[in-house]
Amino acid sequence: MGDSNTFRKRGRDYSLREGMRTLPGKYYHSQEIYEEELQKIFCEKWLLAGRDEEIPEAGDYKLLEVGDESLIIVRTKSGGVVANFNVCRHRGTRLCVEASGHFESKNIQCPYHAWTYDLDGQLIASPMMQSLESFDKEAHHLHQASIHEWGGFIFVNLSRDPISFEEEMAPLLGRFKNWNLSELRSAHTIEYEVKCNWKLILQNYQECYHCPGVHPLLSKHTPYKSAQHDCVEGAVIGGFMELENDVKSMTMDGEPAGPPVGEVKGEDLRRVYYYSVFPNMLLTPHPDFVLFHHIMPRGNGAIINTCHWLFHPDVLANPNYKDSVQSAIDFWDLTNREDWAVCEQMQMGTKSRRFTRGTYSGQEDLLYALDQELLRILGHESPE
Repeated sequence: MGDSNTFRKRGRDYSLREGMRTLPGKYYHSQEIYEEELQKIFCEKWLLAGRDEEIPEAGDYKLLEVGDESLIIVRTKSGGVVANFNVCRHRGTRLCVEASGHFESKNIQCPYHAWTYDLDGQLIASPMMQSLESFDKEAHHLHQASIHEWGGFIFVNLSRDPISFEEEMAPLLGRFKNWNLSELRSAHTIEYEVKCNWKLILQNYQECYHCPGVHPLLSKHTPYKSAQHDCVEGAVIGGFMELENDVKSMTMDGEPAGPPVGEVKGEDLRRVYYYSVFPNMLLTPHPDFVLFHHIMPRGNGAIINTCHWLFHPDVLANPNYKDSVQSAIDFWDLTNREDWAVCEQMQMGTKSRRFTRGTYSGQEDLLYALDQELLRILGHESPE
């Protein structure tokens, strides 16, 4: 994003509405609603699949599991990235079972009957099928999901007729340009298993009403009432919080983890941005590094949340920054675990027969916006 004078309010101001209420508990526990979310959201919307740096060489791949679907995100010989459905076109066998790896032969071979595909998903060998005159090799290439790269991030869409990335993610385009996101590299990754519904993590991320009681250190670094929002509806929701006067970044001691990232300047040096990219990404640019969460549901009461700390390569190569980088990692690992604990408690509490719906505070307007986006996509009427 450029200087803060480009920061403007978009859409409706939900904070002006009185009596905003939470979703009923069934939206966190119903298997029927979860299956509907998988079909209408995770199989139709743009999903974060990972970072470009995770598959740097031709033949490198990682799997993305979405409900019953599995995608092979692979670097091709031409240097591009494709998302092949992990399903052999012969009889439906899974081609890969390891979460990540490298295709040494630069081909993908089915372990059952040895049908073989190149990295682009083109069928190149199908033993003994040539004896069938009706067999059309061109009609048996691997199915593919749509793919889009933005800021070093890889997004996929499983829909047969997806909305364009530019249309769905319009507020994200051009934002955080000064951070030069594609140049950043991961300093550390932690995979958290959290026993809560995927929506509770997004909701927790978009409010600091809980911060004074749950995050004592975070509350010393940033005023919990300082949040300002510029995106309040649609797939991209968020805004920023200001740092305290004597704090330079979100680290254990408040000191910067490195020099400003890219071309970050002006008021952005005093802000930490919090954007949820619906449905499975949380993006947190700081003045000196970028934090992001990659969220994948594992049922209606569990998620895998992979958290990455991104820095400029020069910072990672400089031993003088080793302790400050670790300070940033330690700060957010502490904060994350504090969040996961209350999210798991909320998951348990909302299952009670006595829980109906709660009332949002004035600091939870974005949670209401997230709820409305969910209901809109599912085609459900508002419970109000």
